[in-house]
Amino acid sequence: MKKLSLLLLAFVALSVQGVSAAHHEGEDYLLKSVLLQKQDFSTGRLIELANAFSEEGYDWQPAEGIRSVKDAVLHVAAGNYFLATKLGATLPEGIEPFSLEKTIETKAEAIATLEASVEFARKTVVGLSESELEEKSDFFGNEVNKLFILLQWSDHTNEHLGQLIAYARSSGVVPPWSQ
Repeated sequence: MKKLSLLLLAFVALSVQGVSAAHHEGEDYLLKSVLLQKQDFSTGRLIELANAFSEEGYDWQPAEGIRSVKDAVLHVAAGNYFLATKLGATLPEGIEPFSLEKTIETKAEAIATLEASVEFARKTVVGLSESELEEKSDFFGNEVNKLFILLQWSDHTNEHLGQLIAYARSSGVVPPWSQ
């Protein structure tokens, strides 16, 4: 219980620090700052967990026809790039999000791709003003504001963090924060 209290206290302290530091990064209002902070936490955990799998473990999948660890990591990277385009970003040259699962082979490449996609998406969000988040964008045939897409980015990351936690537990990998 004491360890949990200390972790909670540390998280709150980092949260307060992150929110106050947000204005130094050009983020212009609290909601976006907190969402970025939440996303940083989730993607940090995702990257930690992605690193915890062995090279061989990247081919593990719970059943035939279901994404492997590597494919799940690259799916998140593809989502980061895709969602950033829905926020108005132009993809970096040579990046084809929906080909990543077919073209990336190694654990190191998958993690580097994930990290680059996180940085690209984060930079896109930091550059948006509050009024830009109110602008409409097409999202799978629905007209939504860009704030909705920002929330979807967070949901998508957390969904697949949960997937990788289940993969880790099922294949004998202990998440680093649980050790």
